[in-house]
Amino acid sequence: MTIDKIGGIGGSGYEPKRTTPVKKAESKETFDNVSISDTAKQKASEARLQAEVQTITRKILSTPDDSDRSVKLKEIKEKLKNGDYDNLSSDVLNTIADRISETMLGQ
Repeated sequence: MTIDKIGGIGGSGYEPKRTTPVKKAESKETFDNVSISDTAKQKASEARLQAEVQTITRKILSTPDDSDRSVKLKEIKEKLKNGDYDNLSSDVLNTIADRISETMLGQ
């Protein structure tokens, strides 16, 4: 009695397959660029000035009236409470910024 091989085991199709080496991709360094428009820069500047005006407003409102100019300070405090200085134009903000810088820097 002889036993035949079953369905090609050990034959064709079970040899180790040869693979082709994987090519390495070329690496290119790319950098992102961000550019901020002049309008956005102007808006950011106005927002900083507006925040500074609000900070100064809070300081003025919390300052006691001990000086000779208490009448003028009371008028300004009333205007601040009424919201007269809430929405300032960019021209007014620039003027305020110039005066603050002149006071702080002594120019």
